Amino acid sequence: MNKSRSEPEQIDLEDYIESKGGQRYRPSQRQPRHEDASFETLRSMYAPLHGVLMKAYEQAMLGKGRERHANGKSFETQPMMEIGRMVGLGYHTGQAMKKAQEAVGMVERQQFMSAQAELLGAINYLAGAYLLIDEISLQQDVDG
Repeated sequence: MNKSRSEPEQIDLEDYIESKGGQRYRPSQRQPRHEDASFETLRSMYAPLHGVLMKAYEQAMLGKGRERHANGKSFETQPMMEIGRMVGLGYHTGQAMKKAQEAVGMVERQQFMSAQAELLGAINYLAGAYLLIDEISLQQDVDG
């Protein structure tokens, strides 16, 4: 069965991480590092971070990146990742820096929502850099 170009390939993130040598996330195995704080307390303390990271995820999945660049490709085969493989991590980190600089200018012009959108894009470029480092380390069989 052929997939249409408008339908991105769906992958299970946990399966992908496991296929790259990572470990599947199992919340019951993760224990808070601070003895005085329960997991639920920590979850509540970090809820704002979770919210921002989910917005970045949703932007990549549903927003400008998907509309302009995905062409039905999975995240790891989109141009952002392919270009990074060709030219290195400087691509991802430079794009993240550019987006952060643009966000600062937008805040100065009181374009707050646009500034936040640029920062979500920067987060996604840094996530791409993270994944590229994972690929490089697996290719070089370094860092176990």
